[in-house]
Amino acid sequence: MRFLLAGGAGEVGRHVSRYILEHGHEVVVFDKAPWAEAGGLGPPAVIRGDLQDKKLLADALAGTDIVVNLAWSFADDAATIFRDDLGGHISLLEAAAGRCQRFIYASTAAVYGVPPGEPVTEEHPCLPLKARKPLYALGKFAAEQLCHIYHHGKGLPATVVRFWWAFGDTIGGRHLRDMIAAAERNEPLKVVSGAGGTFVTMDDLAAFILAAADAPATAGGVYNLGSLFLTWAEIAATIIDLVGSRSLLVESSGGAWQGPAFLNERWRLSWEKAARHTGYKPLLENGALRRAFARALAGCAGRAALGVVR
Repeated sequence: MRFLLAGGAGEVGRHVSRYILEHGHEVVVFDKAPWAEAGGLGPPAVIRGDLQDKKLLADALAGTDIVVNLAWSFADDAATIFRDDLGGHISLLEAAAGRCQRFIYASTAAVYGVPPGEPVTEEHPCLPLKARKPLYALGKFAAEQLCHIYHHGKGLPATVVRFWWAFGDTIGGRHLRDMIAAAERNEPLKVVSGAGGTFVTMDDLAAFILAAADAPATAGGVYNLGSLFLTWAEIAATIIDLVGSRSLLVESSGGAWQGPAFLNERWRLSWEKAARHTGYKPLLENGALRRAFARALAGCAGRAALGVVR
């Protein structure tokens, strides 16, 4: 199959591109940003451009079977989100309708607004205005709804995948970097007892994309995805070990917490629906997943991951 990955030059996109290439498919990356090779196979075909350039996009889609939209600015202003991000998403939907076999959109658990229960399933209500970043959540939710409109109204088989936090050889995130910096200064690492979230490996995300592209049952569907749940206490303990820190791990109750609200949430996602419709399951067992996460943290800390965590 021939895949077009919009936003494929980003960190997630590069990893997904390599995974799809390694599994024998053709990949075209469409992105404003240049391709920065990070190991593995050589770069796929790369087209630099804006999704709202209709002529360039139509040319890029020639012969494409599967469209994957990973493109998003992660801006926090309404103009960029609703003019640029959603404008590009609409252009991609318009160009793909009647031309491609499947459209897969990478969304976010943030569309639920706040963790509505445990585990979080696709049947839970979406309350994007209650999210910590409501503009981001609302924009992503609008993009999901557009996928459904084009699926039902224009016959474009569209699939939406929601996840909380993805990691590969490394992992980003201000809160993780802040924890690592505090551990390096031997300062206490403060967390809320039980708070945490469901992480997904980039390999698992890419594997689901491949499976969904070939599974008729996923057309029109929404799927949560995850690989393992970790608490912030577990993450902090891993950081202390990686850094060789003398930091104390301090746990408090959610009611007494005065730190960032993000660290006081518990996002345990269910991926049972993805398993039922595609046979999805994490590629690694729990112990290997935890070691992979520790290696990603080591990469975030600027250490040679394979030399630190085996």
